[in-house]
Amino acid sequence: MPRNQAAGRRGDESVASQGPTTRKRTREVDAQGTKGDEEQNTKSAPSKKQASKPATREASDQRSKGKEEKDIKPTPSKKQKSKTATEQAADQGNKGTEGKEPQSAPSKKQMSKPATSEEDPIKRKIDTLLSKYGTLSLADLGLSEPSSPSPENVLALVYNAMLTSTRISHELAHKSVKCLIEAGYHDIETLRKSTWEERTEVLTKGGYTRYREKTATGLGELAEFVTEKYDNDLNNLVKVADSSPPKIRALLKEIKGIGNVGLDIFCDTAQHIWPCLAPFIDPRSMKTAQQCGFGDDVEQMWAAVGKDPERMCRLAAALTTVRLEKKEKEFA
Repeated sequence: MPRNQAAGRRGDESVASQGPTTRKRTREVDAQGTKGDEEQNTKSAPSKKQASKPATREASDQRSKGKEEKDIKPTPSKKQKSKTATEQAADQGNKGTEGKEPQSAPSKKQMSKPATSEEDPIKRKIDTLLSKYGTLSLADLGLSEPSSPSPENVLALVYNAMLTSTRISHELAHKSVKCLIEAGYHDIETLRKSTWEERTEVLTKGGYTRYREKTATGLGELAEFVTEKYDNDLNNLVKVADSSPPKIRALLKEIKGIGNVGLDIFCDTAQHIWPCLAPFIDPRSMKTAQQCGFGDDVEQMWAAVGKDPERMCRLAAALTTVRLEKKEKEFA
């Protein structure tokens, strides 16, 4: 008998000799193994319905799920719905500028802001001139309100035009005008009641000796002229002239002692109380303006002072001071 067959027979005999108990235990083990295999196959193997489920259905399920999640989002309130288009545009603008350096929008004041003196060299020069020499002509003569168009102020400006337009120093003429005002002659009633001798004495006190007799006579005639023709108030002359500068000059020239130079001086110094005269710069002061680098365009100067008659009057006075004191080099 071959060796292999003999070994097999001995194995069979050994199993047979184990008895019924051992064989029963072996069958239980085989049964548990079979049951485990069946449970595993049942759990892992998909059904035919599941295996045949198309990919389209799965995609549809995913879309439905996403839609359900969107539907869960809270409904916006009325306040959120009423958000204006301007606010929405602002939101979009903010999103677009994220990550950039924020820039503040210019205010209305900045947008409408006029050119500054730094941008206009002529305006800068004029501002400097006004700050140093821009004093009204009769501001230091004791007048209560030198910027008001009172009959007293107008008459005082006429005295200034009469006396400073003659061949006499500006200092003596200014001192004589001050003496006339201190005597109360800028009040038409006081002037009309005064005598020739009294007026001569006042002019002598001011140093106006060269022309005192002639000027004393002219002051008496002025009192009659203002009383009879303009009802004690030279402001009525502006009404008669319909606020026309050429007509005003023509009517003022009827006053004895006022010529073309005197008219220029009056227009220089009175344009703040008679705004219809503005803008005005007398020829001599215009030459000074050119020497200072302001040019010779009166409208440009008018714009530089903001079209303010009082500032224009101060500019004319400042140019006169610069001319008399020879300070043109300060601005050239």
